[in-house]
Amino acid sequence: MENEHELTEREHITKNLKVVYEDPEIVVYTAPTEDELKEILLDLLHKNEKMNIRQLHSYLSGLASEDKIRYALGRLIKENLVAVDREGYYYLAGLYGPEEEIYEEPEDYPLI
Repeated sequence: MENEHELTEREHITKNLKVVYEDPEIVVYTAPTEDELKEILLDLLHKNEKMNIRQLHSYLSGLASEDKIRYALGRLIKENLVAVDREGYYYLAGLYGPEEEIYEEPEDYPLI
């Protein structure tokens, strides 16, 4: 069973998504659009500071695949809203000062 924080976070993530089906045991939502997913990712990074793909996917399992998450993060990097370090942690661009070593994505970063 999910703890209270995870449940609250899940409710926050899904609040703007359309419910397709609901019964006492399950709720099915529409998948977020690319723009909705980008907003969700920005919100998660704002609240959690640094997260890797696995952590982001754990919040979004059932809503977005790892590929969609990677694609949206790639777009956010290109828009200079998100940065990634050498260890694979994503964070809001400008969150860390110049002393933090920033990993620059190659120009041909694969947007899956």
